[in-house]
Amino acid sequence: MLKSVEKVFIAKGDRTTSLQINAPGTTATYIAAGEVAVLDKNKNLLTAGATVNDTDTIYIVEGSTETFSYTNEAGTATVGARRLIYSDPIQGNGVSEYSGKAYDSAKEAVVTLSGTFTPVVGEVYKLRIVYKDMNERPGQVTRTYQFIGTDTDPDTVFAGLTALINADKIARVTATADSSAHTMTITGKEVDDDNEVTSISGYLQVNPKVFLYSDNFDDVVVTYTTLPTPGSGTWKLVRDEESWSMGYFGPTNRTKFPVILPTFRTVKDQMYDVIVIRHKNWYTAPDRYEKQVDITTKVYIPTSSTQTADILGILNTWMESLGKGFNSISL
Repeated sequence: MLKSVEKVFIAKGDRTTSLQINAPGTTATYIAAGEVAVLDKNKNLLTAGATVNDTDTIYIVEGSTETFSYTNEAGTATVGARRLIYSDPIQGNGVSEYSGKAYDSAKEAVVTLSGTFTPVVGEVYKLRIVYKDMNERPGQVTRTYQFIGTDTDPDTVFAGLTALINADKIARVTATADSSAHTMTITGKEVDDDNEVTSISGYLQVNPKVFLYSDNFDDVVVTYTTLPTPGSGTWKLVRDEESWSMGYFGPTNRTKFPVILPTFRTVKDQMYDVIVIRHKNWYTAPDRYEKQVDITTKVYIPTSSTQTADILGILNTWMESLGKGFNSISL
């Protein structure tokens, strides 16, 4: 049986000068909410230049927004201690991937119709769009538009079909006609039912396939100029990753009300770079055998944050020291 765990860490803001995680009372240097750091096997901050010879295991830690106060046995009160979110142990001999990807914006589908043809007056020109992204429907989801030729100008047909598509209130695409280039372009609309961090719907993109029905379209070619691509590090993708990973920290109820979830750490409209670490951890199973579980640890960092240089300055050296051919990441 396949076992895989994914833990997500989401940075916010810049690096605190002289960062430390053990003295909440020293607020000028204490880890801030949304601050991400690398720890050694004893869960102390890993210093720059440290290798696997210094610590064979590391952790990723994130400062949460939750704080608390406590009094120790000696009667000393501590105020403003922050709850820290820890990764699973990242053991050097279990790391299989170390990679990074800079932010890349999403691209909506673009379909271009081009080519020469001479319309016939009175001929019916049909354009059908099949939406391939509606996976919840057992059959095809289609919209068909038809225009009856009024003259022999192909741009008239393109303009007529364009007007029909744009007048359709439930169309999931927009259309434009360019008479100078004798083309028609169909572009997928951005799905708008997931525009909040707390949206129930996950990120989706319109994926239209275009078919022409007429004996007189002649040499018109349908070209998929741009395929729908989700990009990398968009806030909607990060939100979905965070939502999926919440179950590892307790919240699994998404259907019964009230749905109690922690506050999302993803920031709407923020652009993120990402660091990905894939690794295996060993555990003792109920049958008393030692087994492995696949874990993916992802760290999302705002593209303009000064935390990036600090995190990579520590991780790159340690990962390179594993002797597995990992290269330094630059974001």
